[in-house]
Amino acid sequence: MKKALIALLVLFPSMLYAGNPDDKQALADLTSVKIVCDVNVGEAKPLLRRLELIDETYSQLLDAGVTPTIVVAFRGGASRFVTRGVKYVDAKDAGIKKEIQGWIDQFGQHGFRLEQCAIAAKAQEVDPADFLPAITVVQNGYISIVAYQTRGYAFLPMD
Repeated sequence: MKKALIALLVLFPSMLYAGNPDDKQALADLTSVKIVCDVNVGEAKPLLRRLELIDETYSQLLDAGVTPTIVVAFRGGASRFVTRGVKYVDAKDAGIKKEIQGWIDQFGQHGFRLEQCAIAAKAQEVDPADFLPAITVVQNGYISIVAYQTRGYAFLPMD
């Protein structure tokens, strides 16, 4: 009985939705979008997943014929993962930090603007000179995010 119930629970969602997902309605008549991503996750694996989602969103927008302009604003615990070396993270997170740094490089190649909040850097005890070269340190990440929103950027929280 338990096996049959488990099989039903696994299969039921796919029986409810048999179509292909798309964003045609949401993207109708759009040729470009502006997004500011607020990235403040301080744990390695969830942070890595957020960056993967940003890239997936970027790729899907391009595939849909929509040109994205993206700002990734780092603050909070995420600040420790966008620095050179492994100084600011636990040894167990060093491999994931390297993957995160790979995403930072790729985002720079895509033309994303990458920003780091100086207030968060201070709170995390990160020397601003230790941030990756692709990242611009801004005085106050909140001001930056508000300014981008005022300029029409959609706010995408990534916490």
